[in-house]
Amino acid sequence: MIALVFSYEARVPEEFERVYGPNGEWAEFFRPGKGYIGTELLRDVEVPGRYLVIDRWESAETYNTFVAEHRDEYMRRVDDTAHNYEQELRFGTFENVWDE
Repeated sequence: MIALVFSYEARVPEEFERVYGPNGEWAEFFRPGKGYIGTELLRDVEVPGRYLVIDRWESAETYNTFVAEHRDEYMRRVDDTAHNYEQELRFGTFENVWDE
C-alpha cells in the first residue's frame, strides 16, 4: 500500500473539506479506480486552515495507471479546485513498513 501525502493552506476551510475530504469531490473521482483504498483528511489543531490529505492506493502502479487513464479529467480537476487553497505541498509517496 502507498500513501500520497499533501499539505494545504486552505482559503475557506469548510469548502476545502467538502472538496478534499474522504467523501469529497476528489475521493468520488478516485473511488471507481482499481486499487484506490481511500482518502484521509486531517485538520491541524494548532494552525487554522492547514490540512494534510492522504490518498491511499494499493500500489504506485495502480495509482499511476488511474492517473494515466484519466489524465485530462485529472488535470481539469486540478485547475478547477486550485482556488480552494493558497499553498499546496506534496510531501511525497510513502509505503508501509512492517512485517506481513
